[in-house]
Amino acid sequence: MKLFNKSLKPEEVVNFLKENPEFFIDHPEVIEYLEIRHESGEAVSFIEKQVEFIKSKNLATSTQLKDFIFNANVNELLFAKVRKLISIILNSEDLENLLTATESFFTKELGTEKCKLLFFTQEELYRVPEKRIIEPEIATEIFSNIFKEVDVFLGKISHGITSLTFGGESNIKEAVIAKLNSEKIAGIFILGSSEDEKYTPEQDTLFLSFIVEVLSHQIDRLIENRD
Repeated sequence: MKLFNKSLKPEEVVNFLKENPEFFIDHPEVIEYLEIRHESGEAVSFIEKQVEFIKSKNLATSTQLKDFIFNANVNELLFAKVRKLISIILNSEDLENLLTATESFFTKELGTEKCKLLFFTQEELYRVPEKRIIEPEIATEIFSNIFKEVDVFLGKISHGITSLTFGGESNIKEAVIAKLNSEKIAGIFILGSSEDEKYTPEQDTLFLSFIVEVLSHQIDRLIENRD
């Protein structure tokens, strides 16, 4: 395209029209030279094309609004569930009841396939049930690499970890493994799934980290009260 022997780039024309939105109103004679085609190749009027564009833009805006409302509703529901879980944790006065109630909440209320709270300690030290114990030597060997750079791991786990945490018959493929922040006892909070791509490293862990923090504090309090 040339104007006064000067070549214009398409983006320059676009910028000019953006800066002069009334150009076609002031110069209606230009419109007759415009030719805009559908994908089918049929010529359509400029007005028709503009209407189509506005409709598509409104549709996109409407979709964004619906997504925003949906996400707000989801967040509100999640907040209500988190508040309920926090209440359960803080009102627990027995360690085993706390652990069982937390696991049950994740599976029944949040739809988690598997949930376990496990400790790396000797059974007699804190009177923790044997089913919740992983020998410290074994735990160090297996989980030291997992927690080398992160406190919450997400992704695929080996069959060895699956067997150790959920049992040999489990078909768990992926997990979220969070390190407890307890000052009294080492351990993990683990969620498991048999689905692929259920837990991936790029997922946000803010919610779980908050739960683990509160849970760890309550575990410390209940252990201290036992002493």
